[in-house]
Amino acid sequence: MKKFFAVTVSSLALALSTPATAQNTDTPDTAETETAPIDPARLEAAKSTVDYLFPLGTYERMMKGTMDQMMDQMMMSMGNMRMGDLAGAGGVARDDMPDGMGDKTLAEMATEMDPAYAERTKISTKVIMDEMVDLMITMEPAVREALTNIYARKFTVGQLTEMNDFFATDTGSAFARDYMMVFVDPEMMQSMMTMVPEMMQAMPDIMKKVEAATAHLPPVKMPGAGDPFGSVEDAMEDADSSADAVDFEDPENWSAEDRELVDKLSAESDTAFEAYYAALEKAQKNAKAKIANNK
Repeated sequence: MKKFFAVTVSSLALALSTPATAQNTDTPDTAETETAPIDPARLEAAKSTVDYLFPLGTYERMMKGTMDQMMDQMMMSMGNMRMGDLAGAGGVARDDMPDGMGDKTLAEMATEMDPAYAERTKISTKVIMDEMVDLMITMEPAVREALTNIYARKFTVGQLTEMNDFFATDTGSAFARDYMMVFVDPEMMQSMMTMVPEMMQAMPDIMKKVEAATAHLPPVKMPGAGDPFGSVEDAMEDADSSADAVDFEDPENWSAEDRELVDKLSAESDTAFEAYYAALEKAQKNAKAKIANNK
């Protein structure tokens, strides 16, 4: 669960901090265009454009001290969503859920499993976002290079020169300075969050259209009567419906050997995961120092 949470928050942070670039849907041979040599004059003009719109330090401005607060709000909004609505988005009817579960929020369900859920989520979000700042700073030169190439291919020297002339003015400079910051503005984030309930309500109909569009494909192979292990779904239903069903997830019901092995592997997994992040952080810091020395 901790690993899933970390990946989810990191992915959201990356998505929110990815710069928007001009889209050109009129170009038929996109792949060929992207591999073609770039006119040096256009490239030089585009570098100035990127310096205005996405100068070094942009990610730090966007994320430091603001993104963790934004993520707190997003996680809170997600936690306030009803399980029935979430299940509906996945195509599960509220009536098919256990009694009372549909009216509970995601946060309430999580708190039942983890009484420290709220505090853990807040701490985890801050730690992850602090680490993401360093990661994004390391990635920033590559992002700037990609943006330079994109602008050089999509705009002529004349167009880029006109943009740069505008960005050199007081008004243009003010616009360029806060161009990326608009995407992490509290009002923008709030607007995005208000769309989530509508998206969740629309998901059941969307999934029906997906099913209709893929109806001609062969069905996914699922365990069934021909499976030597029987039907997984039937086995789970039988276990749930049994009046004297044993809680197989409770370690108290495990054998001593099984419990010892699970504890051992769990400790090893946590150690390996911590070592992985330590190595990742070291690699990022080394890369940051290397880039700084090459300037």
